[in-house]
Amino acid sequence: MKEYVYNLLLLLLIFFFTTILFCGIIMPEIELYYVATLLVLSMGVMITKPLLKFLTIKVNFLTYFLMSSILLVGIFFLLEIFMTGFFIETVIFEGINLDFLQINGFEVIPVITILLISVLSSFLSTIFFTLGKSN
Repeated sequence: MKEYVYNLLLLLLIFFFTTILFCGIIMPEIELYYVATLLVLSMGVMITKPLLKFLTIKVNFLTYFLMSSILLVGIFFLLEIFMTGFFIETVIFEGINLDFLQINGFEVIPVITILLISVLSSFLSTIFFTLGKSN
């Protein structure tokens, strides 16, 4: 029970900060829906390990990362469809001009935003899972 609560709080913090980091993700204004969105995302990542064991796949860094990324992409698409107040919008990246590097502006479509936030969130959760497993 202690490990379950620890993992839940850790994943809630991961998703809280990653949803703040991406400006294309608009979280619900109502606090209950906001917490429910974070809980759904956290529970989605928490079923990664039992799902891998059910599929008789060895749980390591790579498999945990790939499975949680796949699950998160699906969960984000479902949240966009069904969760009230949860939106993923198109974002325009203005570009960066340094002395040695120039990146022109471009448009980030919602599918790319979902892929990026899924990969980042699953990478962070996989790092914490692997570090926790080593203890």
